[in-house]
Amino acid sequence: MGARLVVLNNVPVNRVASEFLRALDFFVREQAGGLLMVGGENSFGSGGYFSSAIDPLLPVSMELRKEHRKLATAMALILDRSGSMAASAGGGQTKMDLANAGTARAIELLGNFDAVTVQAVDSAPHEIVALAQVGPNRERMVQSVRRIVSAGGGIYVYEGLKAGWAQLQKAETGQRHLVLFADAADAEEPGDYVKLLAEMRAAGVTVSVIGLGTDKDVDAAFLQDVAAKGGGRIFFTKDAAELPAIFAQETVSVARSAFIKEPTGAQGTPGWSQIAGRSPQWLAGVDGYNLSYLREGATAALVTTDEYQGPLVAMWARGAGRVAAVSFPLGGAYSTKARMWPDYGDFVQTLTRWLAGEDAPAGLAVRTEVRGETLVVELLHDETWTGRIARTPPVASLATLGGTGRPLIWEKIEPGRFRASAALEPEQAVRGVVRVGATALAFGPVGVAGTAEWAFDREAVKALRQLALRSGGGERLDLGAIWRAPRRSEVRSLRFWWLGALALVVIAEAAVTRWDLRRLRRWRGRWR
Repeated sequence: MGARLVVLNNVPVNRVASEFLRALDFFVREQAGGLLMVGGENSFGSGGYFSSAIDPLLPVSMELRKEHRKLATAMALILDRSGSMAASAGGGQTKMDLANAGTARAIELLGNFDAVTVQAVDSAPHEIVALAQVGPNRERMVQSVRRIVSAGGGIYVYEGLKAGWAQLQKAETGQRHLVLFADAADAEEPGDYVKLLAEMRAAGVTVSVIGLGTDKDVDAAFLQDVAAKGGGRIFFTKDAAELPAIFAQETVSVARSAFIKEPTGAQGTPGWSQIAGRSPQWLAGVDGYNLSYLREGATAALVTTDEYQGPLVAMWARGAGRVAAVSFPLGGAYSTKARMWPDYGDFVQTLTRWLAGEDAPAGLAVRTEVRGETLVVELLHDETWTGRIARTPPVASLATLGGTGRPLIWEKIEPGRFRASAALEPEQAVRGVVRVGATALAFGPVGVAGTAEWAFDREAVKALRQLALRSGGGERLDLGAIWRAPRRSEVRSLRFWWLGALALVVIAEAAVTRWDLRRLRRWRGRWR
């Protein structure tokens, strides 16, 4: 395994691949990896990590328990209800059902003083919820959006944006935001969206996009441009089951943004002693921080002195690994006090060393090899480990990049050598770990590129194609077509042969002519 610690430093969730986020659970819990999230305006809840795949791993909760925002938010949710949304998403649900569930979750997360409007769009917008305050209408709104059904046709994006903007213009709140949900392969009728978005941005409205599909789909670039010109975020997912979580992440990051942009005092606790023998001389305060709450079982080493008593440094163990949250920026905006902190370097070094865990112990090693489509894992140990392994047999597990682990069965080959094997699926990478007591030895990712006969080097294929081209041949992939192919006819030019023959004739003629002249001179000489 190439990494022992992953650091997410003020990067928003939509900039991180969802498969990578899902893979972090196995990396931490099974492979004994470390995870650190560092604060900033694009981190924690403000970065959209609420309800994400790594939310349960963090030692802090991002769901706010107290109202601390100065202004309420008005949100417009624009939903694609085109024909593609009627497709099954598994579990007896359609894509539309899951988009409805995401919209309902967004409404549930909004505060009582927030306002929301919901528009379902095909070839025209259809008002599902008119702009209204959430508090007295929450239940009615949730019931209404859960009844949205696909009505065929495509989604006319411009019409949806225009309808949402018309509703947001009625809002009296200070923050206004629009979320567009659309099929990335069927987003039609852009209209003059550039002008419309410019008008919305001039009025302080932001626009984010949730695209069902991938960034390679035919309309993905258009949706990305909408988000870019709208000053918001772009999310893509081809798994409709992820929609409720994405709607929740975007709602929390916008309407319940929890980054405190005010200088706040800080106070150390005895919690640091769990990872180091000496506590640093803690900084007296921070320029800003992500408001969160300590989870049960986690330890805080530094907390704020304001009314929230929020954790600034928190950590805990998750399975075989370790996770920490530093809720204030360590660089960039709102980090001046942190960067001027005399013990900054010692703090970062101590925390990251603890998160990365211990080095692999002497006398113990794991070796992996891919044989065709089979992964072979070997555990090797010397005599110093014989007694411990006899008391605690080794345990191995394997997982796909975003999946959960499955156990491997060991076979003892000889003293000091165990072996386990597992079949690999073509084009699917796996990771694994071997556990001996508290020691974890991670490996991977490993995999096969495809079936064994096609596991070739791409550069070698290019070389073969060039060889065929230069030798007058070609590439043939169908064996039957090779035998049926007509014999290649060739035409050879005789130009060079004729030129050579002509040159010989000229030389011969010159030689004969010169020989005849000499004979003539001799003949004249005799008669004189």
